[in-house]
Amino acid sequence: MNISYKYRAFLSYSHKDKAFAVWLQKKIENYIIPQALRKKYPHLPENLKRSVFRDDEELTSASALSSVLEQALDASERLIVVCSPDAVVSKWVEKEIIYFKKSHLERFIYTVIVNGDIKDVMPNVLGNEVLAVDAQQGKKMALIKIIASLLDVPFSDIWAREKREAKKRAFLRLGIGFVFVLVLLYSLLQYNAITSNAQLEELHVKMSTLEYKLKRSTLKADEIYALQNRLQALKEMKKRKEDTLKWFGMLQTSLAKKAKKVYDDKGADEALAILESESSQQEDEDFAKKNILRAKLYIEKNDYEQANMFYEKAVTVDGGYENLYEYVLFLMKEHETQKAQLLLEKLNSYDLNREEKANVLNRLGINYRKLKRLDEAEACYMDALKLRTKLAKENPKKYRLDLAWTYNNLGVLYKKTNELNASERVHHKAFELRKDLAKQDPTKYTFFVTCSMHNLGELYKGMKDTKRAESFFKDAIKIRRELIVSNPKKYMPTLANSLHELATLYVSSNRQKEAKTLYEEALILRTTLATQNPQAYSEDLEKTRKAVEKILSSEDK
Repeated sequence: MNISYKYRAFLSYSHKDKAFAVWLQKKIENYIIPQALRKKYPHLPENLKRSVFRDDEELTSASALSSVLEQALDASERLIVVCSPDAVVSKWVEKEIIYFKKSHLERFIYTVIVNGDIKDVMPNVLGNEVLAVDAQQGKKMALIKIIASLLDVPFSDIWAREKREAKKRAFLRLGIGFVFVLVLLYSLLQYNAITSNAQLEELHVKMSTLEYKLKRSTLKADEIYALQNRLQALKEMKKRKEDTLKWFGMLQTSLAKKAKKVYDDKGADEALAILESESSQQEDEDFAKKNILRAKLYIEKNDYEQANMFYEKAVTVDGGYENLYEYVLFLMKEHETQKAQLLLEKLNSYDLNREEKANVLNRLGINYRKLKRLDEAEACYMDALKLRTKLAKENPKKYRLDLAWTYNNLGVLYKKTNELNASERVHHKAFELRKDLAKQDPTKYTFFVTCSMHNLGELYKGMKDTKRAESFFKDAIKIRRELIVSNPKKYMPTLANSLHELATLYVSSNRQKEAKTLYEEALILRTTLATQNPQAYSEDLEKTRKAVEKILSSEDK
């Protein structure tokens, strides 16, 4: 339209719908148009302040519109009609529509339905080509549709960004309070695991239901968080069940089949009862597999002591690569470094294929580093790197992440041996590989990108490059704060690490106030972790607690 208007819209409504009309006007006029949108559409203003005319007087006795309203209608580019049963019978809504239509096209009339069915709440004088928006399906979406129309830009350009920003605002708004809620929910989840072993199909149905609910635009931040945590608990149970089923599939004995049927119907407890009701004296391959299966069932029950006992029984009878490596992974998760080391050294003497050999060497390097046998760690990493480089060239999709991990592990080792330039070089190689993978599949690989960010932050902190260290830590924290919403159990330790390290950097830069805030957030997370697993996290908790106490002590002086 070439005419210059004072208002982008005139708001027509029954005064019984005043509350909604006031809300709509305020939301439109307080909307800040994103800079990215203004770059794409240079004609857009920065905001929509004073762009909507809304008459606040109750019209009762007059037979015609006032001159003020007529002037406002003439000065308005568009008409927004709030539709409801009250609007249908309002003669003033009707008069405003009729007057507006005398000098404007119908396509510049928009209707917002706030109450009732569309066929019952549209004033009769409206044409058939008006833009109808149903606020009953979600006020936020209705608002964005109206704003997009007022700005003459595609709805999708605003809505996609609005959804992303809404998630960020929700998380930031909750701040530390959100972390407290997160901790409480996480703790509850540990004691609210699925105890019945429903078939996988039932898990799929539950997960699909939760995923459907999460797509609703009307959910509040705390509702989204609770649903995401429940969904993650189901995903973890599904992963454990699939691991257990894999080992059921390796056993074709009548006892295993009987236990499998009970497992599908009733769960891990009943399956264990069947497996333990008939003890086999024959120590053969099936005996070993049966005991690893029992270990998997005990892991489902979170009974790691019993799981360890059955792993030991299995590898005593059959110490092949598959059984031993499964046990090694279990031991490393349980921080049993010395025990894992003995088994890895045994595995390294086996005649293995390239993938198996690279896996063992990489794990050996990790354990040697933990045991401070650094020369041996480097030798293992270098051998693993050679194998994984060749494997990644042959099959990039399968092996590039493994290659990135070996580069990462070398970077950690070189930092420990104070070979900082070498550490920087290999850490950046891991970083680039992970960024490429994340471009292809963000959901699967974004976390690994944050691992490189954190490690580079630590490296540059050690190199006294405060600016680059802060940048990498802040990037890692930003992403990990988003990730933790979907999986607290997995991402809580890593977020706590990044918070603690950035706080330490701030202390060295005499930024005590910023350091205190980050330390306190890390303290909350590590307190929860240490409660769940004291052996793994008590040392970290004590480190953060002392850091907080030191800052508080300096404030008291």
